[in-house]
Amino acid sequence: MQSKMKLTSIDLVKIIESPESEDILGAFRSRTFRKGEVLASPDDTENFVFIIREGRARIFMSSPSREFMLSILSKGDIYSTHTRATCQALEDGMMYTCPILKFKDIATKHSEFTMTMVKVLGELLSSTFSIIDGFAFRDTALRLTLFLYEEALHSGKEENGGRYLELTLTVEQIAQVIGSSRQLVSTLLNDMYKSGLVERRGRGKFFIPDMERLHKESQLPL
Repeated sequence: MQSKMKLTSIDLVKIIESPESEDILGAFRSRTFRKGEVLASPDDTENFVFIIREGRARIFMSSPSREFMLSILSKGDIYSTHTRATCQALEDGMMYTCPILKFKDIATKHSEFTMTMVKVLGELLSSTFSIIDGFAFRDTALRLTLFLYEEALHSGKEENGGRYLELTLTVEQIAQVIGSSRQLVSTLLNDMYKSGLVERRGRGKFFIPDMERLHKESQLPL
């Protein structure tokens, strides 16, 4: 299962940096970015795609009163300008950029790369439906338990019959991911600690002793 925070499981950096993709990589330009820098916004005039090479960036939508984090981009993830979301660097890093028209030309000339992009788009669509499902049908408690379950399953490590999970997100950022407030998420996490559903091992560090129980708690009641 794919992590809620990952839009796709395909590492495009590995693909375009392979020896057989030398001409594809030649169409991209590399550039560095700094923590806090906006990499793409709804007001962009440039039209390009980019692939994260190093570092991480968050994708979010905002209004004057609320902000929703949709995903976190890391190595190998692709994104583009001209969407209704904003992409902002969470840390220093580097990315490959390519104008949209040149990117379309690459896809036309390289059928293997086109097939890879079809898979990427399929995973993006699946991730979008998962986000909609969470906001439309699950309350905050269910969204939080599902988030922790998926993150532990995808990026956690097995330990003593459970899974150890280390998140590089603050409680505020977790709240943004699931569309809630920091105060409510903090309260719900404390309830999970008290019930033994989740154990806190430190800042951003969790242990889930029973993944099956956590999964059941994340499901909609019949």
